[in-house]
Amino acid sequence: MRVKVEKIRGGSHPSEVLVSVKTTQGEERLVVHPRSLREGDTLEIGYPINQESSNYLVELPRETISGSWRVWVPAELVS
Repeated sequence: MRVKVEKIRGGSHPSEVLVSVKTTQGEERLVVHPRSLREGDTLEIGYPINQESSNYLVELPRETISGSWRVWVPAELVS
């Protein structure tokens, strides 16, 4: 499964890129390897851990800048 992200800028290392994920609580940012992005705007995730209404609890492949591994995202951002 994949979640839609937005590329913010390159990371501090050439093999990094900073992306943002829109969550139900706002935006979360994380640093990932550029090859983990497909079509430049989706990031691979595992199967959603939980569903509540039209939101999914997903685990990201890397820890966010704020320290989260799991975030609630709107279901329309997951494919």
